[in-house]
Amino acid sequence: MRIFSLIIKFIVSLSLLTAMGLIIGYMFFSSNLPKLTALSEYQPPLVSRVYSSEGVLLAEYADEHRILTPFDQIPSQLVSAFLAAEDQQFYEHPGINPARVLAAALANLRAGHTVQGGSTITQQVAKNFLLTSERSYTRKIREAILSYRIEQAFTKEDILYLYLNQIYLGRGSYGVTSAAWRYFHKSLAELTLAESAVIAGLPKAPGRYAPHINPKKALQRRNTVLRLMQSSGMAKGADVARAIAEPMRIEPLEPSKLLDAYADQVSRELIQRFGETTLRRQGLTIIIPYSIEAEKSAISAVRRGLLNIEQRQYYRYPTNHPSSDWKKLIGTWRHHTKNIAPSLTDDSLFPALVLAVSKKGELTVNDGFRTWNLSKPRWHWKPTRLYKKEGASPAQLALLKRHPRHWMAGDEIRLQGNGKEGVRLAQEPSIESALYAIDLERGTVLARVGGYKHHVSGFDRVGQAKRQPGSAFKPLLYTSALANGFTPASIIMDTPLVFDGQSSDSYWRPENYKNEFAGPVTLRNALEHSRNLASIKVLQNIGIQKFINDLQSYPLQRTFPAELALALGAAEVTPEALTESYAVLATHGQRWKPISIQQVQDRTGKTLYRAVAGHRCQICHADPVAPINEHMRPAEQVIDPVNAYLITHIMEGVIQHGTGRRALALKRPAAGKTGTTNNQVDAWFMGYTPQILTGVWTGRDTPTAMGRSETGAHAALPTWLAAMQAFHRGREIKEFTPPADVEMVTIDTATGLLPAPDNKEIMLEAFRKGSEPTELTPSKEPSPSNPETPEDSGFFELGM
Repeated sequence: MRIFSLIIKFIVSLSLLTAMGLIIGYMFFSSNLPKLTALSEYQPPLVSRVYSSEGVLLAEYADEHRILTPFDQIPSQLVSAFLAAEDQQFYEHPGINPARVLAAALANLRAGHTVQGGSTITQQVAKNFLLTSERSYTRKIREAILSYRIEQAFTKEDILYLYLNQIYLGRGSYGVTSAAWRYFHKSLAELTLAESAVIAGLPKAPGRYAPHINPKKALQRRNTVLRLMQSSGMAKGADVARAIAEPMRIEPLEPSKLLDAYADQVSRELIQRFGETTLRRQGLTIIIPYSIEAEKSAISAVRRGLLNIEQRQYYRYPTNHPSSDWKKLIGTWRHHTKNIAPSLTDDSLFPALVLAVSKKGELTVNDGFRTWNLSKPRWHWKPTRLYKKEGASPAQLALLKRHPRHWMAGDEIRLQGNGKEGVRLAQEPSIESALYAIDLERGTVLARVGGYKHHVSGFDRVGQAKRQPGSAFKPLLYTSALANGFTPASIIMDTPLVFDGQSSDSYWRPENYKNEFAGPVTLRNALEHSRNLASIKVLQNIGIQKFINDLQSYPLQRTFPAELALALGAAEVTPEALTESYAVLATHGQRWKPISIQQVQDRTGKTLYRAVAGHRCQICHADPVAPINEHMRPAEQVIDPVNAYLITHIMEGVIQHGTGRRALALKRPAAGKTGTTNNQVDAWFMGYTPQILTGVWTGRDTPTAMGRSETGAHAALPTWLAAMQAFHRGREIKEFTPPADVEMVTIDTATGLLPAPDNKEIMLEAFRKGSEPTELTPSKEPSPSNPETPEDSGFFELGM
């Protein structure tokens, strides 16, 4: 009896000591535990998404690609799949499952390493939110205590909400909604039972069971989850059988639809306004006025334009490969294209190898998939002197000596599709280009292309390249002339000029293109034919300082030197600044900023930012004192609307019968101006219809000559035309509308006066009311000595 009593006392004492130990241990391990506020105030990093105005997803910014989803919007079959795979007794345990912990411990002991986890979903929440991934008994004890507390503080649905939104599921996806999108390109509601099982099988080992990396293992894991769903009563046998028979199709990650320099502009503006951390972690919803078709058309136009220009450049010596390397080289090309033959588009290049050269110089080439026969190339080889001038290394110069001035078997070349299922010899462009287009009706950025391969260089030539605009600057000068008493019919003398320099042996002798002079011409004629000497005389008449003051009306973002060369565009500007300055002329003299971001909302749907172009903002104009924000201010009237129309009307003539005649192929009213700098270093074309304005610059990144023929009309206008044709597809044809104070008057094109009865060279010219000519052109009465020449040429002695 006494022994029995001692045993009882021992058991009681041991129990008390154990209880005390547990209490002390609980107090010790729980004294420093994190609070549960991280769960109750759950604000995880979310993906920010960029949408078009039509609701098309364009791009995403994220440190963790997560789309927060309320629990009631997560399908029950997906929840059941996770419970079957991760925690079948979830609704029964208080946070920890002792039986499962014991079973896992025995399994791991038998295997000699970890093969099975015993953690419940609640424990995973505790670990993921509140603890580290440290492997220790101390962390496990803290995890168990926290799991119990979580169960007391939150409902089971709350715990599942936290778990299913937080968990990492591979391929950069956090949470089930992100996984559904990044693996299957579906919303949660669209997932099949089989697809739900694929996602539910990932937490165990996202890398090992990733379906895009290990499809076999992923399929096995999916089927295991499906069978667990059946055995636990969470899915019917027939449904599971159908799901197991369903093929597993994983969608490729969609590339960003927001392309080229447009993407850079949007990203740059968002970071400047909100900061990179907010952009990548706060789940912003961003709406932009982006057209995928317009941007792709612009990129294609730039690339085709540059490849066509390159056909007129010297051919650079190709790399020559010995025949022993041919097989390996072609294999590399095939691997790069994933054994898919390159498409024969006319805006991209692909490599090929010269297999043979005939006696007539014809080339037999192979691109790794097809053999092509090319006629003898007409390229001229790049002279060695140009390589030396560009600073070629001795090794490069030695290579040139080894390669004769003709094609050889083993030469690595580039081919370009010709649009007719054929190819032509090409090479990577040595010249660059930039395009910037504005939708004048919507007040938005329509397209922005930073160069031939902007995604490689990252250099946005639209906003970063500072180049001389040449004659593309003249419309700003002629607008200033109109504001200072000139009319489109004013007479200017296009005659030679020589200016003395500071030293006795220096002078400046500006010239017209081709060094031809037209004598007395109208202001219209001077701009239509881009006459340099007449433009300098216009600037002399206005006054340099007056013109510089007038330039402040435009968003050129720089100061200008007080030099007569300013009349010829001899001051650097960016394509962005010049294009937006033309927008002032194109929209009745109003200055405003094109919009590239329309609206930004935070994760709760609150609007953080909204922008409307000034000339489109009805609220701004109705209440300009209190606009919604600084991005909804009315446009500023900086140019008289009449003068803006008059310069537009003159620039219509540039296209109709001036230097921009190639643009007639647009087959709709358009105004524009070419621009070419000395030695054809820079080529421009700026032009607009009543709906769209587009500016194109072309040149080398290091300012050097492109070639005698590379003027604005040849090197920039074709790109402009191709882009504008695409932009206007499906749009109605519109005319430029004159203001009420404009009057149309028939004049003599030579004198700018009213035509005499016998005048044949006449046109309908636009004038500000009250400024139209009233004097008749003198009749051309032949003199007795020369019946073809008028006796009095006094009119032609007038000029400025």
